[in-house]
Amino acid sequence: MNPFERWDDWEWEKAAQELGRERGTKYQDWPVKRNAPKKSKRDILYTWTGTQKKAALSVVFFLLLFFASKGEDILSKSIYDIYKGTVKNGDMYAMMNGMAKEAMGIGSGGVKATPVDAQMKGKFVPPLSGPVTAAFGTTDSQGKGSIHNGIDIGSALGIPVVSPYKGVVTQVGEDPQLGRLVKLDFSDGWTAVLANLGDVSVQKGQAVKAGDVVGTVGLSAPLKKPWLHFELRKDGQPVNPMPYLTSTAK
Repeated sequence: MNPFERWDDWEWEKAAQELGRERGTKYQDWPVKRNAPKKSKRDILYTWTGTQKKAALSVVFFLLLFFASKGEDILSKSIYDIYKGTVKNGDMYAMMNGMAKEAMGIGSGGVKATPVDAQMKGKFVPPLSGPVTAAFGTTDSQGKGSIHNGIDIGSALGIPVVSPYKGVVTQVGEDPQLGRLVKLDFSDGWTAVLANLGDVSVQKGQAVKAGDVVGTVGLSAPLKKPWLHFELRKDGQPVNPMPYLTSTAK
């Protein structure tokens, strides 16, 4: 019987084996193995992660600037002049610095580097006087845990806490990690958070001036110690409050 006249799957498999034996081919040799195709350079680029692409662009960008700064031709000078004009406000430096840190795995997902706004340096009143017990951007002693978006100021229970700048109270509430808090809007993108409060002496929508008392140091945070958590933000981005504080309270 012609093997190919059989019709069901099982019979087709037997027929294929018989035909293979007639031609001297062993069933175990099927299917013929093929070498995996080699990936082209283009395929490899598609497998890169976003961080790898950013790192590669950073290297290319820095090399371009390096050679442009050394060149004497018109094109090189133009590129370098554009770069110098861009970094005057620090934005380009912050972006490239952040990309480099991300590529090396430093501070990934943490507080982004933000250039200090020279016009606002020393314009904010310290909310209270005391030692900084936890600095901006720090984690625990092993470098693990969540990034600190503000500073903690050691104090005593019941010490008055004042508004760092003139503005409006936008929130009075509770936070599971920070305790009782007050949020302030100083306009022009500047906001602040004062937390671990005890008593609160302001309400939402109330206008305040720099130095006005908004509450007192409390024990409302889980740590149950008298300290003040102080955050300062520009356009929603946490910034280190220290460069913006006056040397003494007014």
